[in-house]
Amino acid sequence: MRPLLLLLVTAHVAVSARDLRIGVFTLFHPSELVLRAVPENPLVIHIGDAEWKLDSSRTARFHLDSSAVLCTLDDRTISSPVVRMSGRHAAFILSVPGKIERRFAGALEIRARDHELVPILVTDLETAVASVAAAEAVHDAPAEALKAQAIAARSFYIASPARHPDFQFCDTTHCQFLREPPHDSAAALSTNGLVLLHAGAPLPALFSASCGGRTRTLAEAGMPVDGYPYYAVECRACQRNASFWRRSFPAGYSSLLEDHSEAHRIELDRIFGWNALPSSNYSTARDGDLILVRGRGEGHGIGLCQRGAHAMASSGADYRLILTYFYANTSLGSWKSPDGSGFRRR
Repeated sequence: MRPLLLLLVTAHVAVSARDLRIGVFTLFHPSELVLRAVPENPLVIHIGDAEWKLDSSRTARFHLDSSAVLCTLDDRTISSPVVRMSGRHAAFILSVPGKIERRFAGALEIRARDHELVPILVTDLETAVASVAAAEAVHDAPAEALKAQAIAARSFYIASPARHPDFQFCDTTHCQFLREPPHDSAAALSTNGLVLLHAGAPLPALFSASCGGRTRTLAEAGMPVDGYPYYAVECRACQRNASFWRRSFPAGYSSLLEDHSEAHRIELDRIFGWNALPSSNYSTARDGDLILVRGRGEGHGIGLCQRGAHAMASSGADYRLILTYFYANTSLGSWKSPDGSGFRRR
């Protein structure tokens, strides 16, 4: 393995203890990245003694080059292990050519390792919470459901240890699905600092798209119970409206379907592709050399059910009632500044 190389993209916003390091575009394993400035917010690229100005009419390209990051702008190319960029506002557009493009707010680091570039967004916690709430919630979710989602997302970020070696979280559902900052950040703003507490500590809150009719405990999902166990609760919205699905697997994989564990569901997804087994709420039947699977819902079914939260909010429940229902025996608290200590109950 060659040494890690660092490409640092900074803005005038200082990195603080409330900033998060989120790996973006991790599913694409890029060897090339393109950076553009947002109109009226030019960036300045510092490479050693050189200074390159980047406005919205031009692009900077970064390639993986065995022992360095190759930076190209117009007809200039410089290879350097460290490149710094700054702008009047922390806003930029990053893309993997031909695959994905997103606008981000924050700073950016790009690491070169082995056979890929690893872009890392360094962003304010509340910006990330607003982005996750918008990306994760059910389409047209009522305001109270969005608030509940924002609090769950914030709690997860604050309470979870780093889940990756080079950054804390990724932008996929492995951690939390993150896209560009939304135009409407009301859910995050109106719940600013609020987190779920269990036994006086923040809860790394889990949630899924649709529980299929009943949420699950950690024990039912085959996951270790260390602290909050989660509780199984009935979800009428999913009982009435959860999506049904069918799959089939070779009989040789029957052992991975027997216990309905989350680990085995993920293993089947890795073998047969994303969404090979949409949820753990299913029944099986043998048909010759195949195992037929019939199920309902989407996701692991632990904690907040997003479909259920949408239905509760539509029926008049506020975010406190939604959270109390799906996260029994928890309370809400205000997260203090990182240089303070503890949490204040609300």
